[in-house]
Amino acid sequence: MIQTRDAIARARALLGTPYAQLDCINLIKKVIRDCPGGEADYTTAGTNALWDSYGASAKYRDLVWRQEGTAGARAGMLAFKRSGTDVHHVGLVTEAGTVVHASSAAGETVETALDGTWDLLAAHRYIEVAAEENSCPTGWAVVETQRDPLRVRTWPETGEVLGSIPKGAMVEVLEDTGDGWPRIRHGGLEGYASGAYLRQMDGEVEADRAAHTTLEDEKGQRLTLQGAWRVIETTDGTEKEETVCGTE
Repeated sequence: MIQTRDAIARARALLGTPYAQLDCINLIKKVIRDCPGGEADYTTAGTNALWDSYGASAKYRDLVWRQEGTAGARAGMLAFKRSGTDVHHVGLVTEAGTVVHASSAAGETVETALDGTWDLLAAHRYIEVAAEENSCPTGWAVVETQRDPLRVRTWPETGEVLGSIPKGAMVEVLEDTGDGWPRIRHGGLEGYASGAYLRQMDGEVEADRAAHTTLEDEKGQRLTLQGAWRVIETTDGTEKEETVCGTE
């Protein structure tokens, strides 16, 4: 899989390329063909075919996730424009909240704002999507597989396997859209896993046990923080604001 930063860097290296030499779909093809982790022979028929590939069989499914609208856009996603049923334009979302795309109107590859002219978002199977910053758990669950550990993937169902979590481990549920593949975190491993092997933890006792952090100062005094908390000043006196999630 192509790292987010590599995909964006390659796309930005093509800024200013005349549209006659590189249109929007060929920009995406070139990023995938040129970057480490991509596919040198990758091809797709066009923007409509790329968007529609989400409904294809696993072998031909280039998009592993897609949505209407652009809410929640993250670096590494693809943004699309649509007129009626015609999905006619595509670009790569960056960490700056912009889109690198080959514009026929501008006559070249440009980087512009991800504004209201963009209609759709998707994740490509070859391009990593950046993790959501400061994501805190919405719930907790326990892994309940039969024997094998629970596999964690880059995207639901067909995503690349990032690692696995042993039976009985407690995980943070970061997002659950109801599709059977919640986004979870266990230690440094974050991704999507089958909800069929996760038992949601309910009740205040379990939640309290799962989401707390205890701090101790040099005098041995302790302070227990529950849930999400915010650091606004560091020990060296510098100001820093950072959301931290309580963990067991």
